[in-house]
Amino acid sequence: MKTFIITGASKGLGAALAEQCLEKGFRCILVARTFVSKSNDKEVENNEDLTFVTADLTETNHLERVMDDIISHFNNDEDELYFINNAGMVEPIKRIGELDPEVFILHAKLNYLAPAILMDTFLKRTKGYKNKKVVVNISSGAAKNPYEGWGAYCSSKAGLEMYTRVAGAEQLREENPAYVISFSPGVMDTNMQKVIRSANETDFADSAKFHDYKEKGILRTPDFVANILLELLHEKELDNGKFYDIKELIT
Repeated sequence: MKTFIITGASKGLGAALAEQCLEKGFRCILVARTFVSKSNDKEVENNEDLTFVTADLTETNHLERVMDDIISHFNNDEDELYFINNAGMVEPIKRIGELDPEVFILHAKLNYLAPAILMDTFLKRTKGYKNKKVVVNISSGAAKNPYEGWGAYCSSKAGLEMYTRVAGAEQLREENPAYVISFSPGVMDTNMQKVIRSANETDFADSAKFHDYKEKGILRTPDFVANILLELLHEKELDNGKFYDIKELIT
């Protein structure tokens, strides 16, 4: 049985991944701060392969406990483990020198500390697991390129990218190594894009470009991106620590 742990699973890419995994018969452990009630959906309600874990990932002191809760739902028949660090935010969209420290701290917790601590705990708890295990940190082109107004977002993604590369190198020395990779989904039609388009040009110099993405239909759907990621995980030999860009996977 393939088991997928997906954070930020209530919407966007996380929700699309969960839906496709369940359709393929995989077990899903979904992590989010809130979930839309589906009490009228008996198929979902009675699905033994679906587990919800409610957690606020900005509460970083509790993250080891969150991972222990996740692992407690394993059935000990997992052939392959996939941990998708997907939860994130783009705010604050402000120039450096105008950032709100409290919002910046919240951003750093969700975008960097949470995936870093969760991955560390996952690798620690599954150290003796001999079958295939993969950690995917959802990244962005912003990890490698500066965008005015995205000081918080670019730096958090860059930090997670280097953390991923270090973990990938370290895993090569492990007796039961995990694959640790980054995946950049590119521009995607999600709520995050709405937040980006709502920013004014004073705060975000590339605002007009992102409006064009929407108007010209350039944004990819979460379903399309989820399918590409699953193809990568199941059909290709992974390189530990590598940054996978969707643009290179679909050309």
